[in-house]
Amino acid sequence: MSDSSTVASDDKVNATPALKQAPPVAAMSHHPADVFFIEDTLHKLPVSIAASVRNTYSYQYIQKGRQAANLYLLSVQDYTNDKTLLTHSDDTLRTKAERLAKICNVTSKEKSAAYLLSAGLSLPAGDTEASILARVKCAVWWEKALRRKQDREQELLSIQLGHIRTAFQPYCSTALLQRIQQRHQRSMEILQSYEAVSDEGDTCDLLAVLKGSTANPVIRRAELMVRMRGFEDYAKQQNHVAMFYTLTCPSKYHRVSGNGLNDKYHDSTPRDAQRYLCDLWACIRAKLKRDGLNVYGFRIAEPHHDGTPHWHLLLFMDQGHSEAVTATLQHYAMQEDGDEAGADKHRFEVVAIDQSKGSATGYIAKYVAKNIDGFGIDSDEETGEAASDSAQRVRAWASCWGIRQFQQIGGAPVGVWRELRRIESAPDGLLEEARQAADAGDWALYMTLQGGANIDRKAQPLRVYTVEHTDTETGEVCQNRYGEFIERVKGIALNNMPAIETRLKTWTIQSKADQSEQTINSTIANTKSHTTHDVLASVLATFTLPATDAHFLQADGFSAFPWSSVNNCTQEEADALEMRRERAAIQLESMEAVA
Repeated sequence: MSDSSTVASDDKVNATPALKQAPPVAAMSHHPADVFFIEDTLHKLPVSIAASVRNTYSYQYIQKGRQAANLYLLSVQDYTNDKTLLTHSDDTLRTKAERLAKICNVTSKEKSAAYLLSAGLSLPAGDTEASILARVKCAVWWEKALRRKQDREQELLSIQLGHIRTAFQPYCSTALLQRIQQRHQRSMEILQSYEAVSDEGDTCDLLAVLKGSTANPVIRRAELMVRMRGFEDYAKQQNHVAMFYTLTCPSKYHRVSGNGLNDKYHDSTPRDAQRYLCDLWACIRAKLKRDGLNVYGFRIAEPHHDGTPHWHLLLFMDQGHSEAVTATLQHYAMQEDGDEAGADKHRFEVVAIDQSKGSATGYIAKYVAKNIDGFGIDSDEETGEAASDSAQRVRAWASCWGIRQFQQIGGAPVGVWRELRRIESAPDGLLEEARQAADAGDWALYMTLQGGANIDRKAQPLRVYTVEHTDTETGEVCQNRYGEFIERVKGIALNNMPAIETRLKTWTIQSKADQSEQTINSTIANTKSHTTHDVLASVLATFTLPATDAHFLQADGFSAFPWSSVNNCTQEEADALEMRRERAAIQLESMEAVA
């Protein structure tokens, strides 16, 4: 492989096509007769990948000769054959999206499906056939789908060529990281120009609201740790034990093995590997349920240095169940290719948490921090890089491949918890006790009041309830851009009966008036800190922004509201939403919400 890990800047916003920027052949060591062959190959590649391929070709030519170098370049050509968007600029993608939307606007569903197939996509998910067709007639939907497809094509090519790994570009390519950071910065600049205004005249700076939400890595990590600590406290009360498991994919999902490329790799993507792990867990969960082995806790999906995901699971259970649970996980983990070399050592790992040596929460804290912001960690053990830098790469990896990094297993729904934290008081009884527990950050007590860690979700007394969102002026039920009715969380239900409203205001977005920064900061200071995360979800669905700004935010996936205004109501509803999102992402190979 290349003796250089330097990566040139990839396509940026409004950049010219990579075709015109490919590195010159003259800069390479090569045989004069191969110029056309080399140029033809390099011009099909994004600039960053072309630069690395050029270095590798030169290295092969110098060290092994012309034949080895050209065989390497032929393998690169093979990897590019099924990738159609590698060198498109953002402007080109936008033009292509507009053209395809216009074509689909005057064709039948069958012909639209054919155009989708020609673009490497499938019909999107939707509530109705009309909403499905509305998506394929929408340039914003097309641009988002094509952009996600392009990101994944470029990342897969980097993986296939062995560029994603330690000492090169761990977890994701530098080009992807730069693009995501640039898009994020553009989104921040747009939001900085707007404010959220309630029907009662309250004003919130939209960027400040975002920073006060779980989109902020610091807040996200803090909430996860509170919930994990709550699980551990509850387990101690129940005299349950904690077990830590690691599940890894078979060799064929990994591009890199040891210090070299893996001959068993079969061109799978990180999404393919994640689907394998999801299917594996579905079998394990079903078996545990059949055997009456209840577990609860958290799952963390994180990448190996070559981008292949693996799972860490912190599970709590009855002391007498630990051996049976472990045997079940190990059995299913070794079912596929369990006899391959190294499988017994790497595919399944288990650690019994010894409370006398440290807490379960403390044990998993480094894994949480590594995948969010690197807090409290000096360097990443796998790559040797600063943990904060590695965390940025991990988040970019998860965003690109649509992989859910953290998932709660069992327990009480976090959506109710967040709604309880919005209110100052509630009627006496269970509702007020739960509100006080949430306000104090006592997840263990909140979970106990909900019936414990393993109670069926339908039997939990507290749930959120939703209503159809209506226009305050016309009274009409609001619809999203695809004609689907929008539901809004309204409050908390007790035993399936609405008990208390938690959302009393209607928020809209408007351009900032001329006001001092001091006035904005004062407004934010008077807003209850743990409620600000709800404002963003409430207002971003009612875009009144200039067309260019709204288009950028929505096409970039910054505001994704095809399903709901929130991403976690009751856990049952949240799971249903997650399944729908996963189906859409699998069908499109391009859709997932940003954490």
